[in-house]
Amino acid sequence: MVGLRSRPLWIVIAVGLAIRVALAFAFRGTDAMLIEEFAADNVRRWDWHAVYEGGGFFNWIYPPLWLGWLAGASWLSDVTGLSFHGLAKLGPSLADVGLALAIYTYLGWRGARERLRLAGAALVMLGPSFIAISGYHGQIDSAAILPAVIGLMVWERSSGPNRALWAGLLIGVGAAVKLPALLLVLPLLGSAKSWREGTQLAGAALAVLLVVLGPLWASDIDLSRVTRYAGFPGWGGLSLVVDPAYGWHLFTQPLFTPYHHSGLAQAVQDNARWITAVALAAYTGFVFRYRPAAVDAAALLWLVVYAFSPNFFLNYLVYGLPFFIMAGFLVEVAILQALLIAPTIAYYVVLRPVHSTATGVLYVPPMIALWAAWVLAALVIAWRIVERRERDIARVQSPLVNLS
Repeated sequence: MVGLRSRPLWIVIAVGLAIRVALAFAFRGTDAMLIEEFAADNVRRWDWHAVYEGGGFFNWIYPPLWLGWLAGASWLSDVTGLSFHGLAKLGPSLADVGLALAIYTYLGWRGARERLRLAGAALVMLGPSFIAISGYHGQIDSAAILPAVIGLMVWERSSGPNRALWAGLLIGVGAAVKLPALLLVLPLLGSAKSWREGTQLAGAALAVLLVVLGPLWASDIDLSRVTRYAGFPGWGGLSLVVDPAYGWHLFTQPLFTPYHHSGLAQAVQDNARWITAVALAAYTGFVFRYRPAAVDAAALLWLVVYAFSPNFFLNYLVYGLPFFIMAGFLVEVAILQALLIAPTIAYYVVLRPVHSTATGVLYVPPMIALWAAWVLAALVIAWRIVERRERDIARVQSPLVNLS
């Protein structure tokens, strides 16, 4: 990538990576590490049934692509004596480095000055949300969305006949780590040059998933938890809004304390996949109708997902934040991460677990406000796209925010 010799850029990356490495080895993190270690041990034994079916709570619920990294971390831990959790979390930490470099490069393509490009990279490397998710939690969302980010860059930068193929393959690689990355096909379809190109884009992404999941299906391994996973209620999104008392219960009561959901909350959870599907169908229709720039369409996609998906976890932020930065909303992302420091602390404290009124206060009201912010932001961005389309600026529009 041209322009990556900036010394301040590499200082930002070095500082951010050092913070993540320190957290990775100093703290085991959440129970996600237990799940990752269980999966890694069984992959090394080549017992794929155990990975997906034999652990109950510890079953792996994602496609298998990332398991190679975890198995390598497990082996290296045995050889060196270093902690598995520290080595495993180096993966998403390095993916954050990739995101920072991609954003720095992309903003340069859009004509942004050096200071703005550095700010974009810093929002990833020094952003509290990114640091907590990769360095402490060890979730792999950044590893899933990085190929999709590069896929969008290929889609926008290339004018050749194979841009759909390469963009689709990259999105498929991300989806083979975690399925939500596959959704990035939708915003790109709006700027496809033809139905054939759109079909090639979607087909390439799905082909990668088929190659990765096919051998498991052929081995009669139950992948229902992978394909049907819809999250858990009470942590954010619509489920928290319609039943805030349950979110409060999660943070103030001991684990496994009984709770009776309201009828509306249960209906939302039972129909979580359908609610999300309807929202995505409406979004897709909007994108085809108004043809926004790919980066604006990607930013709107995650706003719609956050606003209308019944369940939300803080690690899901990693899917949307890179595209918000790329779309030019750097100040908004900085404010968002700052305001989410308190619920982020509460979220990771409670998962240790420590339950108290203080953690409930730190988490529940800000997360309800966050949901309202997603809805408002989605409406504002959609309205701006409509206004620009109605002014007939172009069939495939330039980004809403001018960075040059």
